[in-house]
Amino acid sequence: MGQQKTRNVIVTLFAVASFTVGIAGISAALVSAGVESGSVGIIFGRTLSNRTDKLVASPRSRYDRIIVLGDSTVSEYPPGKSVPASLRRLLRKKASRATEVISLAMPGMSGLEYYAFADRIAATHPDQVVMPINLASLSVHWRGEFDQVESVGWILPSRLPDLLTRPFHTWNLTFDRILMYMGIVGLDLSKSWQRYGEEQIRAVHGLHRLRSALLEPNRRILADGLPFYRLPFHTEIDNRPNRLYVESRYGEAFAGAEPDHPVVQMLAGALEIYQNAGIQVLAYVVPMNVEHFDRIGFDTQTGTQKTIETLRGVVESRGGTFLDLHRFFPDTAFKDIAGHFLQEEGFDGAMLLSARLVPVLLRDELGRTPSPTSQTD
Repeated sequence: MGQQKTRNVIVTLFAVASFTVGIAGISAALVSAGVESGSVGIIFGRTLSNRTDKLVASPRSRYDRIIVLGDSTVSEYPPGKSVPASLRRLLRKKASRATEVISLAMPGMSGLEYYAFADRIAATHPDQVVMPINLASLSVHWRGEFDQVESVGWILPSRLPDLLTRPFHTWNLTFDRILMYMGIVGLDLSKSWQRYGEEQIRAVHGLHRLRSALLEPNRRILADGLPFYRLPFHTEIDNRPNRLYVESRYGEAFAGAEPDHPVVQMLAGALEIYQNAGIQVLAYVVPMNVEHFDRIGFDTQTGTQKTIETLRGVVESRGGTFLDLHRFFPDTAFKDIAGHFLQEEGFDGAMLLSARLVPVLLRDELGRTPSPTSQTD
């Protein structure tokens, strides 16, 4: 009887210990997943997944289909003024066949998201994919602030062996964390995860307001804790970044990116998926304010050209078309420090960029044998 009681106590203690360890593990996973700052990547993933699912479910039109990816430099403009909208208007006039241009561009979208959703985008059967490459996305800053790591939850399970060959750890992702995100998506828990993240955002914002209120009387303390308050990102020139800002965004591109750069590796993975699906890709380098960067003392030549050639090699070796537009616009064409294009009377940056892309898209159109579903009457 005594031995039985002892065994029961041991089993109970073991169960309690297992439960405690399990809770601790879950808590650690949640903290490492960044829910304390709000899982905005889940919103990104759900939005993009809903768009691709609708395209897959809807009957394939008899038009040529061009899907445009990209970040806010592609999409965040007044209605009808974005790059996809401009491409749509130009192709309607110049394409030999009827063409539909579908925008899947979203703020912060770059190499990681391109890879995570490439299989789902390929399943929509586009004839061409336009893949902008923002050189700022090569930076550690971009990976920490803009990349939506939760988007890996939408990677197809069949893609996991390939993912394991990619440097996902650069985004502070571990394999168990990737599986957790895939489980959230696979079990249809993304809405619940989003609500949880939104509550975390409210809490963090409340703490931020409290901290700001406590530190308000002594700005020096705040500046010592947050150097960017002491070194603002703007120069004396309106809406132009200073050296600190430019270095944090473009430093890796200026240094010369190699083929093993983590973002380049993710771009390569996405390109391979499209190549295997027989989908043509036009990859272009997003224009950046080279004129201003030169003016404030950066060398935008040697290292940047090495980065461009690295990207060109990765794209063209995987069947894509590469277009280098990083010097396409002068300083006066940019409206803010983030590199969005100016749009005012007499100048439409998105339209000018689109006009440069259209001849390449039409050239690729001529070199493609149309499928029966893409022919017009």
